[in-house]
Amino acid sequence: MKKSLALLALASLVIGTTSCRKKDEPKPVVPVLPNTIDASADAATIKNAQAVLTVQANSIVYISPKKGLNILGATMDKSDSTKFTVGPSGLLGINGNVEMLTIQSDDATEISLSKPSSQLKRLRILSKSRNASAAKTTIDLSGATELEGLLVAGYTMDLLDLTKQTKLRYLALGGFNWKNYSFTEMTKFLGSPNEMSTNIEEVKLPANNVIEYIAGRTPFQSGKFDIDNLPKLKKFFWQTPAFANLTFAKSQDLEILFATAPWGKLNADLGNKPKLKDITLYNANLSKLAVSNATAVNLLKDSSAPAEVVEFDNIDPAQAVSYIKRTAVTTKKEGSSTVTIPVTKSITLKNMSLTEAQILDLISGLGATNGTLKVKADLLTTAVKAALTAKGWTGSSL
Repeated sequence: MKKSLALLALASLVIGTTSCRKKDEPKPVVPVLPNTIDASADAATIKNAQAVLTVQANSIVYISPKKGLNILGATMDKSDSTKFTVGPSGLLGINGNVEMLTIQSDDATEISLSKPSSQLKRLRILSKSRNASAAKTTIDLSGATELEGLLVAGYTMDLLDLTKQTKLRYLALGGFNWKNYSFTEMTKFLGSPNEMSTNIEEVKLPANNVIEYIAGRTPFQSGKFDIDNLPKLKKFFWQTPAFANLTFAKSQDLEILFATAPWGKLNADLGNKPKLKDITLYNANLSKLAVSNATAVNLLKDSSAPAEVVEFDNIDPAQAVSYIKRTAVTTKKEGSSTVTIPVTKSITLKNMSLTEAQILDLISGLGATNGTLKVKADLLTTAVKAALTAKGWTGSSL
């Protein structure tokens, strides 16, 4: 009996060990094969592909990755496996299950990803040249619902509808080599294209979007890209914006704001942004700069944009003084002379541990204009009032 029990126990141990080994065995790796082509595919077959491009006959399209795709309606270049020549139909189809897809075409008039593609997470659609030759391009992303990152650059478009992209976290519209400005998150996820504009009339976002990182070089007009509805936004990098307002009303997690060479004056009324640690504004003129509860030490170290109205509430006092001194006046050449032009006309400083010495230092950088400085009453000392009067300014207590 004891011998039988011992044998049974041993058998159980062997079976259990064998079972564990089977569970621990690695799954077989399915090799990803090089891209294949079907140059003779008919129009109906091409139109049923996961991605469909409408281009000119015999035009060149660049597609990557080099593995995992089936290209329809085009031939592959013998020396460059990412280069394809489209057939006489002017249609090119792409099928495959890849995590990242890059499409480059200068003359595409339509790019459609209307079929479901569950594995596609990152999509890059760019012109090969700095600007596409197509007068206008339509992009349909209704099937790419799993996208987490999207880059569109080089095209002229009426509308980019992203209402189906509810998982999108990275959005780049146009390019300006943002890796040079330490936008590492965007660079790692979507790359960093050279300077390339995208002229899009309007972008529609999901109502409850989760976009965290935005970069672009597109002259959006106000109301055509709702930057006030970006509740998860952390970093915003933009060249040549045409927004009238940079307010980011719902972006309480905003950490970095970078904008350069905007069209016209900007109202940067940022309000309560407790996580904001860097505001970089280059070659810009502001009607207003307002920030509150952003106490990062280097908040304004790289900002050189003058503002007519400055309102700071609970930010680092040294940063506030330094910014105002740098930007309160500008200069311009008139013949052989340099003319000083006062810009800042109203300054409000709340909930900040300012000293009389800091206030006097700030006043020394003001232009001679009919401006108003609003601070706590105890900071409006005799010396401060005299310094303000000498500049043509008045003091007002909060």
